[in-house]
Amino acid sequence: MKKSPIAILAASCASAVAFAAPANTNKAGSDFGASVFVSAQQTDNALKSKEDKISELQNQLGATVFAAYENDYIALNSDYSLSEMRYEKDSQQARTSTVGRTDFTLGKPHHSFDLNISHSLQKLPKFSGALDLEENNDEKQVLSVQPGFRTRITPVDNFFINATATEVEYRFEEQKNSSRRGGTVGLVHGFSAVDSLTVYVSQTDITFDFNPDVDYKQTMAVVAFDTRLRKINYRIEAGQSRTDSSRLGVSDDPYYVFQLNYDAGYNQLTFAFNQQVTDSSRGFDAGTMPGEIASGSDVTADQVDQVLLRHAELRWSSGALCGRCDFYISAYRDEHEYQSLDRNEERFGAALGLNYQLSRNARVGANISRADQDLMSSINQNKYTLDQLTAYYNYSFVNGLNIRLFATEYKRSAEASIDEYSELRAGITVGYRF
Repeated sequence: MKKSPIAILAASCASAVAFAAPANTNKAGSDFGASVFVSAQQTDNALKSKEDKISELQNQLGATVFAAYENDYIALNSDYSLSEMRYEKDSQQARTSTVGRTDFTLGKPHHSFDLNISHSLQKLPKFSGALDLEENNDEKQVLSVQPGFRTRITPVDNFFINATATEVEYRFEEQKNSSRRGGTVGLVHGFSAVDSLTVYVSQTDITFDFNPDVDYKQTMAVVAFDTRLRKINYRIEAGQSRTDSSRLGVSDDPYYVFQLNYDAGYNQLTFAFNQQVTDSSRGFDAGTMPGEIASGSDVTADQVDQVLLRHAELRWSSGALCGRCDFYISAYRDEHEYQSLDRNEERFGAALGLNYQLSRNARVGANISRADQDLMSSINQNKYTLDQLTAYYNYSFVNGLNIRLFATEYKRSAEASIDEYSELRAGITVGYRF
């Protein structure tokens, strides 16, 4: 792209805020701030190797900024973190990384026009099964702009049309960059105040900056049903996806989505599954919480290809076990079917955690996770399991200072013994919120 996605995002949001902010600001819906942190971590296996382990002190410096704002015209949620890890024995090259997300909306449901802008920065492995080292990680940046128009055509029917432009950029592997241009047109029929039926069709042209032979066009026709009750809401989508490319020709695949959220105060439950055609540039942003399950479920590959992805996830969190504790359990399963490359992947991950409030300012907790991956191709088959166990203690002072003590054990087993390792990491993180 000619211009940085961050620059475009900042300019768009700033212009919209300047236009919409003066009137009817909801002060209670505003929250802005920043924090800084420093972490010292001692590891007994800096390169995550089976032999020749290196014991090393690793220091991390970082800062975060966040903003939440809403009034009668706009809604903004933004959270970014900038950090750098420094290595005492130069086991790896120091690298500065940024992760985070912004969601910005100009216009409310009762307005005829709206504009949605989203931006995300995500750190992910360059290829499946990669060890979590700086040289094996990349950063994916996604900027999406979606203007839309809606109008009521009967007392219970609304017509809508949207245009979408999305740019995907990789910090290091630029050959995976892609662009998306498309539009959606549809009709929403309201059965009641809590139920609605949506019918829509969409078409998107996907182009790759460095791999034009992989370009494809995707057309979709979908029916969706929504229900939103006091404690439970769910959405069901079903339809057909057609992709057309010079490499693969025309392919028709079922498309479906199911999303359920249940909130009963002390207990929250989320369940979702879907099937969609995507590609190894755009990937898929799985809903599992960061840090819960190692080796997250986004699509990762060293080559660009269309991917038929099936994803399912479940998460239950509860505060009902005792008055001072919180508990969660989560799991996901993925299947990635590459359409031209000779490879398929299956992934399964599960995690559970518990934290206990010792006092108003102090908490202690632990979590455990397991991630299994099976990569199959005609030339090799790679299976591995990564287990992770973490224990921590947090203390928050009234002046914004907080301290975290932690210890984590990793153990990876694999069919190829050279891919196995174990690591023990412990340290302290001190942060301050402004």
